[in-house]
Amino acid sequence: MAAKAAQIAKQLPRKLRAGASCDVQLDFEKHKGHKLNTCSVTFMVDDMELKAEETTQHMYTALDIAAVHVRQQVADYLARREIYGVRQRLKRTLKAEWQ
Repeated sequence: MAAKAAQIAKQLPRKLRAGASCDVQLDFEKHKGHKLNTCSVTFMVDDMELKAEETTQHMYTALDIAAVHVRQQVADYLARREIYGVRQRLKRTLKAEWQ
């Protein structure tokens, strides 16, 4: 999971990346003769908790699906925060002045 957490953290700006943390919990259970694996991923960014939970028969599949859900939540979080670099803000400001 360390590699998947690193991929998710790469989406974040450097100043947020230092305070980010990831917690993964794996649970196994048998239900009606089938083995069910549950993967819970919690990603903490800037006092914001992003969670995903997936249950499948294969643990690695559950881990991959949960990581995709957290990655989408990080993208939505950044879109809400509108974190842009200096160049993008300057470009947007100049574009508004020229119109």
